[in-house]
Amino acid sequence: MKQFIAKLQQAKIARLGLCPLPTPLTPIHNGKILVFAPHPDDEILGCGGTLALLRQEGCSVKVIFVTDGAGAGSLDADAPLIRRKEAIDSLATLGINDMEFLDEPDGGFRNSSQFETKVDTLLHQFNPDWLFLPSVLDYHRDHVAIGHAVLNCWQRCETSSRAFIYEIWSPLPATRVMDISSVINLKKQAISCYALPLSHCNYLSAIIGLASYRGLFLPKKAEESYAEAFVEAEKKGPLSGLQYRMLKLRIYLENLLRN
Repeated sequence: MKQFIAKLQQAKIARLGLCPLPTPLTPIHNGKILVFAPHPDDEILGCGGTLALLRQEGCSVKVIFVTDGAGAGSLDADAPLIRRKEAIDSLATLGINDMEFLDEPDGGFRNSSQFETKVDTLLHQFNPDWLFLPSVLDYHRDHVAIGHAVLNCWQRCETSSRAFIYEIWSPLPATRVMDISSVINLKKQAISCYALPLSHCNYLSAIIGLASYRGLFLPKKAEESYAEAFVEAEKKGPLSGLQYRMLKLRIYLENLLRN
């Protein structure tokens, strides 16, 4: 049986393409964009360059900050207010002023019927053309829980919108890539507005480095190319599709790291 399985796997490997790359994304014109960010700064780190391009194309962008950004108790009591101001300033650099703060507990987010009702309402009322959400493969538990909850709402919603999963703490098995070379300085400027998170970790260097690496996937590579990578979500049930396999991998990885 083991030999049969091994031969079957070898046959599948032999049929693989030489080097399939993520498909390039083109910004839409005058569309409606909805973004879910677990914490203030996730929206810029994960898809800030793409949001800048979409605003330049006349799109309206609404950002939903899910948690209060209190740092799971590791930050000073005024951290939520500081991070809220930083979020407003950061998004202003991209020309975005439409946002909501849901103030769920940072580090302790748990999905609920109330939260899903809020997401359902936003999807129906705003009716986005494109939706951006965090990855269930991410190392941060809030990102996993919020990404899973939003994705479930989108999958059952009768909409023709496209949904894109962005990467922060864990690189994705990307299926789409957006060239952000022309707005990389805007992304840097927007990240730099988040002084409080940057005082704890050099997100600027890490995320720009990730964007530089993702630039290798672009079909036309300039001397300095930058990109943001995504998994485009599938309109399948919760127990199928790439996103389901990503969640299984995240849970398996957690068990592996604990042992």
